[in-house]
Amino acid sequence: MPTLEHSLYQADTPTAWTVLRGPIDPDTLTAGVAKIAARHQLRAVPSGEASLLLTAADAEPENSTPQLALRWHPYTPLQPDTLSHAIPATHLEILLDHKEQAADAAADLTGWLRTALRRFHPDELEQITATMPLLTQFTPTTSVLADWAVIFRDHYVENTLGFLLALQHAGVPAQWIYALAKGDRTHNRDRVHATLLDLGCASGLLDNTAINAPDTHATELAAALHQVDAFIDAAHEAGRKVLVIDDGGLLAQGYGRADAPRRIDAALELTVSGLKRITATGELGIPVLNLARSQLKTRLGYPEIADSCLRRLRALLPAIKVTGRPAVVIGYGTLGSRLAQALRHQGCQIHVVDPDPLALIAAAEAGHATYRTTGDALRAVHPFLIVGTTGDDALTVDDLQLLPDGAYLAPFATRDFSVLADPDRGLPATEIPGIGRRYRLPGGGQVTLLGDGRSMNLFEADAIPNQGYDAYRAGTLIAADALCRRADNLTPGIHTDLVDDIILNSGLYSAYYDTYLATEQQPSPRAVTRQSATTASLAGMSACVVGYGAAGRLHAQILAEHGASLTIVDPKHQDLPKAYRGFPNGLEEMPAAVRSTIGLWSVCCPTADHLPVLRTILAKEPEARILLEKPACQGHEIDAFTALLASHSNARFVVTDQYQHARALDVLTNLMARLEPGAEPDYVAVTFTKDRTGDVAQGRFVDRSYGVLGYEWLHMLAVLRRILPTEAAAAYLAQQPQHAELWATYDPRLFVSALTERTNLTYGATRLRIELTSSIATPTVVLGSTPRTATSGTGPWRQGLRPADDRHRRVTVHAGRTQFTVHLDPVTATGGWQLERNHHRVTAERDGLMLHDEVVHDSPLHTAIRNATTTLMGTCSVPEPDLGPLRRIAALAELLRAQQPTGLAEQTSA
Repeated sequence: MPTLEHSLYQADTPTAWTVLRGPIDPDTLTAGVAKIAARHQLRAVPSGEASLLLTAADAEPENSTPQLALRWHPYTPLQPDTLSHAIPATHLEILLDHKEQAADAAADLTGWLRTALRRFHPDELEQITATMPLLTQFTPTTSVLADWAVIFRDHYVENTLGFLLALQHAGVPAQWIYALAKGDRTHNRDRVHATLLDLGCASGLLDNTAINAPDTHATELAAALHQVDAFIDAAHEAGRKVLVIDDGGLLAQGYGRADAPRRIDAALELTVSGLKRITATGELGIPVLNLARSQLKTRLGYPEIADSCLRRLRALLPAIKVTGRPAVVIGYGTLGSRLAQALRHQGCQIHVVDPDPLALIAAAEAGHATYRTTGDALRAVHPFLIVGTTGDDALTVDDLQLLPDGAYLAPFATRDFSVLADPDRGLPATEIPGIGRRYRLPGGGQVTLLGDGRSMNLFEADAIPNQGYDAYRAGTLIAADALCRRADNLTPGIHTDLVDDIILNSGLYSAYYDTYLATEQQPSPRAVTRQSATTASLAGMSACVVGYGAAGRLHAQILAEHGASLTIVDPKHQDLPKAYRGFPNGLEEMPAAVRSTIGLWSVCCPTADHLPVLRTILAKEPEARILLEKPACQGHEIDAFTALLASHSNARFVVTDQYQHARALDVLTNLMARLEPGAEPDYVAVTFTKDRTGDVAQGRFVDRSYGVLGYEWLHMLAVLRRILPTEAAAAYLAQQPQHAELWATYDPRLFVSALTERTNLTYGATRLRIELTSSIATPTVVLGSTPRTATSGTGPWRQGLRPADDRHRRVTVHAGRTQFTVHLDPVTATGGWQLERNHHRVTAERDGLMLHDEVVHDSPLHTAIRNATTTLMGTCSVPEPDLGPLRRIAALAELLRAQQPTGLAEQTSA
């Protein structure tokens, strides 16, 4: 949203105030103010529900005098500031009022607010992602990209931001993404820049003008390349290879040459002009995939580009008659030919200029008048419109005197009409705000250059709709993933056919047709769930789920959603679903003809049956792909389990671990880094409870080997390892359980029905307290604070969504002065406020002040199964199952059993 500033007072008066507006919620605002206040030795004190007072940090609260006041109230923007009309739930109008002695703090705070208010709100980012379903679908969940650093140079538009978000989803850490704008005046370029910085990416500018005229922009170019050099050096020092996804220009600086002193490792080139520049730099020493001339861009990208050019042209000429009038199109390549056709459909008389005889033949046979030079065309016709699509100098000095008075020039590549701005010509120009420049010609006439002399479709616009570039961005990511996997085996040079093969074999074209063009009913783009291209290959595959209890039902549902043809095996459940092929008599009874067609096995039977089931499968199918529900086996079977895996080296195994993929934990760790940078956690508590007495009474599986440890403890350890530094997690797992304080509730039916473990750990200079608590026999209520937005009725919180929850999963972390909390699904807060399933709450609180309160929508189990199937069906090596947490649980269970009261031990064994 635009910001408004107004000063009531001169600079030397005691107070001044500023008003700013934009998409921000009170919690984010409060957290940012508190952080900036601390930098200036001030303290932020709440004053009512919608204001903060900044006072001296060392002053007594009752005697402190406010130096700066912040007040806010809800604000409704005049219109959405995104292509998809997304309006974040919270816009604020903020009044900042400060005294003279707080001028520095006010300036700091105002600067932060200007950036914060220009960031895309999470609601807007979610909408951008939702409008690019193919990019979401083909984002790999496990990719070698995660080990690379990426430099991405392109226009700063919404679909660029969508692509960079997908890169992060593919595993590339934000710190190893460097985005470079091309210098075009796109509508929300400042919002894209602010958002990238907020996400932790580097964001800069490498202007096309500097690349095209390096002699006159030497300082600017050197500064930009200095930052690029530093990024490449840092990546290589960290052991990361560098991929450049280049929209024409960066490689021309020599980073891909065989003799380059500082060389990147692979590149994707997106533009024809970029290919020309690369060819001119000399012999390449890296592989470059050519997306510029790929079928993907030619067939799917350029029609959308041409459409955006025509729409922008008509938007800038609302008072001008188009139908029936002559227009000159300079360049009849991929874009020019489409624009000529589109303008002809608008009723224009089309005159084409191109030095290439083949292009002239194509234009003439399409019914257009044709010319070899622009001068020839201007001597033959007086056009009202001249369109440039060459990327080179489309007008010469001699052509200037031939330009008709009043003509409009529409450049769709940076250099087309650069002669007008040549300082040696010195043509008088008048700026027309929001439209372009009007030039006075040597003969006295005038012409209007639409836009700023660059690609006009990008001038104060977002150009192509997100959905229009969805397939192209998805294909770029598919090609990037493939390039990084094959980089070591590809010869240096430009590869075009390889790109076409990669995209063709990915299934993208079929998905594009099904998503946007098929006449039969298809799911809406918003409904598409994030998955990888590899996961999509389950369509038509036969998968067998062994065990149809609660876990088996979930596995079956998710595998079916991804197109697998299901077979269910479970001798204990005779009511197997008719929608799937069922075998109620066990694996031994499955016919060989059926068994041999199974491409994926999902083992979800009771833990005690895992090892026998695995032996049965592998005896018949020694190269089976097996997805194994946790825990992998019982404690006393770990050696036998590892021996079985070692004896079947051609088989592929993955043990599901859903909380390794919980997005709420990503939000938590990012929040910790932002609010308490450099502070290690000194207290971590994980509480997972569920009342399973009803399940036990109905005969559901009871884990008498592990008791409470066999249900949620593995999940709790996964959460712990996601939060702790690697060194601390390893130290904890290596510590003997005897060193922990254990509070156990023994149960004759369940062995141990409740357990609390308290451990003190020292690693480096940090002392850490860990507290793990789980219960499976009694209802437990874990409530968080009532969310501020609950009572408004506009957010995700509702009362009475479902009966009282019988399970609770809560994580608390202390780091620095801040307490961080994650309340994992299902979520109920005080007052009966609830979130829908698969929604999680993340909060941060400091000194009684809520700094952050966010709801995260995510299904960790879906993600875990998708990742597992991607790994199993892929060709890369599969990591050995991580049995460290299971060994920890087995050691705990052994210790608890040794301490079990004699009478209860006899009842449990019975």
